[in-house]
Amino acid sequence: MIVFGLYAAAILRRFEMTVGLKSKMFRKKIFSLISAFLITSIFPSLVFPAANVIGGQTFAYNPNPVTSAMGDAGTALLSDKVCSAILNPASTIGSYRIVASVSNSLIFKDIQYNYLGAQFPTEIGKFGFSFMYVGLGNKDYLNNSGNSIKMGSTNDIGFILNYSIDLKKTIPLEVVYSGLGINIKALRSSLGDYISEVLAADVGAIFILPQIENFSLGIAYKNLGPKIKFISEGYDLPQTLAFGTAYHEDNFYNLKVALDYNMQTYSGNFFSAGTSISPIYFLSLRGGVKLTDESHNADVRVGFGLEFENIMIDYSYSPEQKLGGGTHNINLSWAVGKFNSQRTAYDYYMQNHFREAVGLYRKKDFIAARQKFYEILAVYPGHAPSKEYLGKIEDALNAVDEYRASIVNKYMKRGNKALEKGDVIEARKNFEYVLELDSENALANDGIEKIEDYTRMVSIEKAKAKNKKSIEYLWNRAQKFYKKGELVHSKESLGFILDMDPENTAAKKEITNIDNQLSKIASDKVTEIYNQGMDLFNKGNFEDAIRYFEAVVIAVPQRMDVRELIEKAKKNIEEIAQYERTSKVAVTQDKVRGELESIFEKALSYYNKNDLEAAVKYFKESKELADKYEFKDYSAKSQNYISKVNKDLSDIYYKKGFELYRKNKFEAAAKEYKVALRYNSSNTSALLEYDRVTEELAQKYYKEGMVFYSKGDFAKSRELFKIALTYKPDKIEVKRFLDRIR
Repeated sequence: MIVFGLYAAAILRRFEMTVGLKSKMFRKKIFSLISAFLITSIFPSLVFPAANVIGGQTFAYNPNPVTSAMGDAGTALLSDKVCSAILNPASTIGSYRIVASVSNSLIFKDIQYNYLGAQFPTEIGKFGFSFMYVGLGNKDYLNNSGNSIKMGSTNDIGFILNYSIDLKKTIPLEVVYSGLGINIKALRSSLGDYISEVLAADVGAIFILPQIENFSLGIAYKNLGPKIKFISEGYDLPQTLAFGTAYHEDNFYNLKVALDYNMQTYSGNFFSAGTSISPIYFLSLRGGVKLTDESHNADVRVGFGLEFENIMIDYSYSPEQKLGGGTHNINLSWAVGKFNSQRTAYDYYMQNHFREAVGLYRKKDFIAARQKFYEILAVYPGHAPSKEYLGKIEDALNAVDEYRASIVNKYMKRGNKALEKGDVIEARKNFEYVLELDSENALANDGIEKIEDYTRMVSIEKAKAKNKKSIEYLWNRAQKFYKKGELVHSKESLGFILDMDPENTAAKKEITNIDNQLSKIASDKVTEIYNQGMDLFNKGNFEDAIRYFEAVVIAVPQRMDVRELIEKAKKNIEEIAQYERTSKVAVTQDKVRGELESIFEKALSYYNKNDLEAAVKYFKESKELADKYEFKDYSAKSQNYISKVNKDLSDIYYKKGFELYRKNKFEAAAKEYKVALRYNSSNTSALLEYDRVTEELAQKYYKEGMVFYSKGDFAKSRELFKIALTYKPDKIEVKRFLDRIR
């Protein structure tokens, strides 16, 4: 602040000489100019509130939200963004393709720091440029009379040219072990009508420690250059010697930890620490702390980053305890072009896919995560972390299976206990629940069979009790016929008993006895039975005649003439039924002819109006009526129109479905395709599109079901699996997992 006073006094003296004013009032009026200067010398109060310099602070500000959110720690971190070169010019050895960045910082509500830069990796090193503009804008300056005085705008314009190169050994393998970098910087600082220009440089290095995996060290000396002069006095640039160390673990949420210590020639030294972690593969959360020799200048910072393939968005917020308002910093970066090496592309995409797979694992979507890890290993078979996670997934799925097995055992015990008590309803409920979890569980299937046997026996006993009087009556009648020697009538009565009580052993035994007797009766008795059958046959009582003829065949199996009579009797029964039906139809045809013609004409009317759905409805009615009353001509005409209209309607609904599919409305599209196929199952286009959309929908519900399956929510996963099967009933993987949770 002493230098602020000296700088303000120098400006005041020069201005007094310019306008010829030295009064006390002048000093009060000129306060606005001094205040503007104090803010615009920005960064003594902006970044280093106790600074001893008055110019060049634009070079001291960190426009990178990534490291800003980490407390300005990042001297040892590699980066693909050129703005990281402001902390350490060697950090850009981490760039792998052209990346452009633009950022804006809002400082204390009204100071704007705008940044534009790009990084270009080449075979001979990494080149980058940065352009900064810091503006306070035009202020209303007053003289001692209170009159407005026009002066120029207050701003800083900076330019940085960055170059970095990685140092590596190539034998026996190519390994990067360090990197060097340099910034050449130019600054043009304007305070009202006063302009100062200066050149400066930064140098830095990063060392990757081969002995300690994932660790790096960094060192940078920044703002080497002559003094920046305003009026006649020169002031040192904000020179800084920074030391840092960093740790990164790509396989653990892309974790980064950085620790820095900065020794400043113009302000208090400070220690900073920060971390970055990605709980979701496209999201990074960051935080850090900055501790200075001046306690009022310490702060805690936060930020986040979003990465979508080639586009990156980063944000940070750092509060200002002394001046208030804080600093908001947002950066947009986008990558352009190809990677500078195949290995870099390999590492980049592999890591992105791995982070996505880990995110699925953390969400307990084990099936989707397993598939993703399999895809990674198909291309990168030696990727150990993917193999490790596959082992974890198998353990998790085994745990799910063990849990399901414990549930199965619990319900099996309940079912067996209920069955022992005779509570078949409770027993069946528990056995069926077991089969929902394990459809091939033999013990549960045995339990269901026992319940069905028990239920069958109970049903038979109930039927016996209900038909007791009828069974007793038929039994007595069968016995009377038997005693009279009327074996055919006796067997008929016993058959009625078996209709009511299929397990009646007494009736079965008597029927067997009668059949044996019929096979042994004398030829004269056979002739008597045959004659009785013929008498019934000649009287047209074909059903009773068949019974007698069948008794003859039992006694004399070689009687082919009797077998022919049985077939003739059956044919006569069918002809009589056909004649009766035809006669009935002939009588009713005249009654319905007018109704049929009316329906057919109505269908034609709708067809001519192109109301196809109404037309096909009435054509179907006319065909149904024509078939019922055997109007063959109307049946044929109706069918022809139905075929034509169905084809037209199928094409219409196919086109509706295709439009819905193009709009990504898959379920609605599936319904339209299904209607199209209902009208015309031979519509090849509709069939192909229906297969495609139902496969996509089945896969969608299968994946959603697997998410809930992985979480142990079997009821919800079962519901989603069943929906998937409505679209693809033969989808094997869905059936497999549905069987596992039954």
